[in-house]
Amino acid sequence: MRNSYVKEFFLLPNFITLLRLILAFPLVFFIYHERWWYSALTGSVTIISDFLDGLVARRFNMQTDFGRKFDPTVDKIVLISIFFIFFLKELTPLWFSSLMLLKDLSIPLILLLGKIRGVELNFSPTKLGKSAVASQFSFIILFIIWKIFERKELFFVLWAIMFPVAFLCILSILSYAFLISKLIMKTKMEQKIDI
Repeated sequence: MRNSYVKEFFLLPNFITLLRLILAFPLVFFIYHERWWYSALTGSVTIISDFLDGLVARRFNMQTDFGRKFDPTVDKIVLISIFFIFFLKELTPLWFSSLMLLKDLSIPLILLLGKIRGVELNFSPTKLGKSAVASQFSFIILFIIWKIFERKELFFVLWAIMFPVAFLCILSILSYAFLISKLIMKTKMEQKIDI
């Protein structure tokens, strides 16, 4: 299994995902220091790479088990880092950034709980989870654009999409809560749970 993961790591889609992970560091730095033009540039490349790795994987039949786990993991790292900065600097309402963090910290909690309970977790992002991630990235990009131009219209659009994003993340958290309850209530017969 480990040798298989090593081979899969060197495929192009996984290198693109690695690029997104590397870009997370300057992106978080620029957002923290409120350098919004640099944030927009770095964020755009990050978003494009998220789209590109999946496209390349499907187009050239390079979809791998490693990639299916690595890609959402990198997304979580990027989102947690950015919304932590939003929370820390109060760039967004605290209830919103807290909700975003809760949603993205739920999966590591589930994986930890599964490990403790001795359950093999087959993690694969759901359509709901993918929609929530896409909405979060869309919010981040729109937020950066608003900070660059400081236009009232953008501010109202930002507030308008904040609530649908929050709603999607609440649904995602509820689905994770259901899984946690399943893990807590599991019997010895349930040694594998698909996510």
